Amino acid sequence: MDDIVDINTLFGPLPAASADLPVDALLDLMGKHRVSAACTLSTLGILLDPVLGNAATRAACGEQQNLIPVATLNPAMFYGDTGSLSRLASEGFRLLRFFPAAQHWKIDFAPFHWLLTHIQDTGLPVMVNIEGPGEITDLMRAMRDHQGAVILSQVDHASLAEAIAALHTFPNWHIETSNLLAPGCLRLATDRVGPDRLLFGTGAPAHPIASGLHTIRFAGIDQETIDKILGANARRLLNLA
Repeated sequence: MDDIVDINTLFGPLPAASADLPVDALLDLMGKHRVSAACTLSTLGILLDPVLGNAATRAACGEQQNLIPVATLNPAMFYGDTGSLSRLASEGFRLLRFFPAAQHWKIDFAPFHWLLTHIQDTGLPVMVNIEGPGEITDLMRAMRDHQGAVILSQVDHASLAEAIAALHTFPNWHIETSNLLAPGCLRLATDRVGPDRLLFGTGAPAHPIASGLHTIRFAGIDQETIDKILGANARRLLNLA
């Protein structure tokens, strides 16, 4: 049986979909598809306040051992409080996430650059949502000196060439697979950057887990590569047992 780690899940209110995604819905999907662990976060950290959202994330993950807490950060609400950043790892967070489009800021944004100078000290990997062409190139400039792991989320067929160029430039960068659903995209990414740089993600429960699993299992890649993408790479990157 595959060891599956979903690096991209969430719970909480989602106004764009007129929905409220309960933790139980995520857990049900994980059970149905035999997902061993899921990195998750409260959408309150995206939509309202990272402090509030991170508290909700800690509470939900504290009750479920197979949920891995992910911290959200918003540069537009960062005023230099480095103390809260330094506590993230000790509070159990394994990953930091940024949502430029949803939080209405751009990659070339002074508070984001300022925040980047501090988050490297946390030792936590960073995941950034990508929404359009050129954003990865902007991120390459913003994070060119960042030594920790960087994960590009929501890369799709339109941004794959840009993502591959970034991964060839920075050996510590990775791609999360939730939007690599078009035929041939996953195989192309694997061939161009290698099996160690891809991480399974779905966006569940807002998006189905099944389609992501089918895409990987029928991508024409060998079982060792499948095992790495589905779980082994995430466990290595996040230092999961």
